[in-house]
Amino acid sequence: MVPPVFLQGFADIFAEIQPNLRQVVYHLQQVQVAWHGTVLRGLRVFLPSLPQPWMELEFAGTFLLRQLTGRKVPLLMENPVGLAFDSWSGNYFHWIAEVLPRLVLLRKVQPNCVVLLPGPTPPEYITQTVSALGFNRTYTVSPGELVHVPDLWVAVRPGRHGYMVPELVREVREALMVKLQPHFDPGKKASRRLYVSRSRQSWRQLTNEEEVVAVLKQYDFEVIYFEDMTFVEQARTMYEAAIFIGIHGANMTNILFMTPGSHAIELMSNTYVNPSYLSMASSIGVNYSLVPSTLGSPPEVEYNYADITADPALVEQVVRPLCVGQ
Repeated sequence: MVPPVFLQGFADIFAEIQPNLRQVVYHLQQVQVAWHGTVLRGLRVFLPSLPQPWMELEFAGTFLLRQLTGRKVPLLMENPVGLAFDSWSGNYFHWIAEVLPRLVLLRKVQPNCVVLLPGPTPPEYITQTVSALGFNRTYTVSPGELVHVPDLWVAVRPGRHGYMVPELVREVREALMVKLQPHFDPGKKASRRLYVSRSRQSWRQLTNEEEVVAVLKQYDFEVIYFEDMTFVEQARTMYEAAIFIGIHGANMTNILFMTPGSHAIELMSNTYVNPSYLSMASSIGVNYSLVPSTLGSPPEVEYNYADITADPALVEQVVRPLCVGQ
């Protein structure tokens, strides 16, 4: 049931990343770090600190010229200092799937460093995960702030954006599960069938959600909303999931907390090929299925925000054998 566009797209992406699974931590001295994780020395940007090299132009011009205005730059005296976030890290997916593997790399070389965090007030999922990885000293860089760091260690994204290196994903999951274990009930492990709705979000909704939910309820699926839950509650809910179905988006990041051998199902538009959650699921032994869906928004809507429409018959084609087999 997977269209050729997905098969070819996934094949191209995996072929691209195979020779590029680099795991690098740079050691820099006497640099400045901006609130969005961009590293500077004078009027030069340290390119590996950007989400993508082509973004250098976004940080040229006005941003660099501001550094000549004599603005006060605090000196971060505590050393060493570690950096693992960038300007994309304010998103839940980017933090969990990209920053945390970089922190795993960082702790291999500087386990006791001061970790820089994005401000103004890091949410619970940031503070909890940083602590779970063993970092107890942090410094929050406020919006608009620039800090001078004499001794900086920068862990860069390993491999291609959107692809997770399996051994790093497993290290992240192991550390988080140990931290969260007191909140879990082993008796409920992998026992629920869940559909996570995006109907309360402003974009990437399921246009025919009522039809799809009607099918899922025949197989005892619950409809849940992550917006109602704390980070710990989201992790606990996914620990209890035997089968999970959701729309491509940050909500799928919680696959990380599922039990190996359980099953994740992703609804994804055939106009947007992205293997991020296939990569995450396969890294930790969670089975993965894809329900190719159609564009549910006008063509001019940017693909990352577009709604989708899923065929209820295709959803049932995936769900039925899983539920009958349980």
